[in-house]
Amino acid sequence: MTSSSDDEKLAELLDIIGKKKSLTEVLENEILSVFDSRGENAVKVLKENNLQKLILDENISIWEVKGRSKVYIVIENNYCECTDFQFRVLRKGQKTLCYHLLAKIIGEKLEVFNTRSLSTDEYNKILEQRIKNEK
Repeated sequence: MTSSSDDEKLAELLDIIGKKKSLTEVLENEILSVFDSRGENAVKVLKENNLQKLILDENISIWEVKGRSKVYIVIENNYCECTDFQFRVLRKGQKTLCYHLLAKIIGEKLEVFNTRSLSTDEYNKILEQRIKNEK
């Protein structure tokens, strides 16, 4: 699967999601057929209610996606801190998204997520913790 086919497949899938408006069995099967194990894991995140939008203000938010081993930060539709994203997307360019990012994009489109407001201190702590973990 090339990066461009990921983008094309995601665009087609989002078009279908826009029409369905809910995570039906048919939509689940479409996600699985398009994204294989990444789709399966993304659906699991949504079904287990493991997607959360953290809102600092109306212009700034980040997302938390509970993965198999830890909670990952996702920013916009462009970045996830997981190893899969770092290695296969950023370094090798083999694909354009990991399952955490896929769950975020689908969950946001379907409005299947929790929200939590953050204070500036909480927001800064989250980012500082992630920076420390990178070192």
